Amino acid sequence: MGCYPSKARKQFPGHEDPVTLASQTAFSVSEVEALFELFKSISSSVIDDGLINKEEFQLALFKNRKKENLFANRLYSSFLSCIYVGKMIFDLFDVKRKGVIDFGDFVRSLNVFHPNAPEEDKIDFSFKLYDLDSTGFIERHEVKQMLIALLCESEMKLADETIEIILDKASFC
Repeated sequence: MGCYPSKARKQFPGHEDPVTLASQTAFSVSEVEALFELFKSISSSVIDDGLINKEEFQLALFKNRKKENLFANRLYSSFLSCIYVGKMIFDLFDVKRKGVIDFGDFVRSLNVFHPNAPEEDKIDFSFKLYDLDSTGFIERHEVKQMLIALLCESEMKLADETIEIILDKASFC
């Protein structure tokens, strides 16, 4: 186990022992410690309070190093879709519903992306990600919002008509 300063507990609300987190997730202790470094970086990007708020989360999620501002030349509706999806992902990480993500929530939420995480957890997370309205169904407008959000993160541009054709070919309940 690597160095893990005791003062981190005082600086970071919701801090949990890396050994405990490793035992509850698919991460090793060293991976949890590396995640702590990432957490510190994200949680101090706007407000240095040891918690990740929505703005910090969205900055980390939608950062594009090739461009200073990813959204500068995008359509306003695409921008809103990206922000909306970022908020939905934030809500999946904010398990305590406090409007912030602490270190324990951060590690447990990232666990779903670990190669050794249970497939059922990955499926559940994916469904919740697309079920933007939390209705238990993935509806046409939700797929459209996610498609627009994915496009705003890529270099690919599709005309509105092309997006509608793609959606028309998908079947919805």
